[in-house]
Amino acid sequence: MVSEMNIVSEARRSYNSAPKMVNHVKKLAEGHCLLGVIMLFLAATADYLSSRNKTIRLSGLEECCSFYFLLTGIIGLAGCTTSRRGLIAAFLLMCLHSIFIFVPGIVIASSFDIHFYQHECWGSCDWHLLNIPTSSRCQILCGEGLSTNQKGQMTRLGTDVRVDAVMIALAIFELLFSIVTVIASARLMCLSDSRLRDKVRSELQPLNEMNAVKVDDTR
Repeated sequence: MVSEMNIVSEARRSYNSAPKMVNHVKKLAEGHCLLGVIMLFLAATADYLSSRNKTIRLSGLEECCSFYFLLTGIIGLAGCTTSRRGLIAAFLLMCLHSIFIFVPGIVIASSFDIHFYQHECWGSCDWHLLNIPTSSRCQILCGEGLSTNQKGQMTRLGTDVRVDAVMIALAIFELLFSIVTVIASARLMCLSDSRLRDKVRSELQPLNEMNAVKVDDTR
């Protein structure tokens, strides 16, 4: 038990012995937090504009992704502050999730909104999400050839192009931040492991020499 506590305390000292790397990871975590807050505000603004203009978009998706970016930064700050290896590993894993799941989700959703809004697309479905019949139909019509009667029976798709364009740009920044964070966090963890192994090896070397001497004496 005592040896395990010593290993844990030594792992924390190893983080503190690499202040430059920890500082870099901490600044990256702050960047994740900042991007998450900005994107969360823009996503809420896009939903407000959509409800005001009576258009349909994937409400809530971009808010969830933005909150995940914010949570990623908070985990990273906590890991750098407490020097806990588990939090740094979680920070790295969440950045991988951002790269492969959440950033593409925002880019795809915003791209659809921009496409539908620029092409003046309207849509309608003859079913409800909670009650989908066996025979149902959804229709999307785009262009200026729609009559007033058709528009009255359908709902405009998409939202303000400027908000979605900014969301895509910030998502690309988040992607770059996540890639750099994965590299920096992996280097920090490898640095911690190597220093810890060297420390344990140096502490065990006198013990191994004593055991070797005892074996020689018995012979």
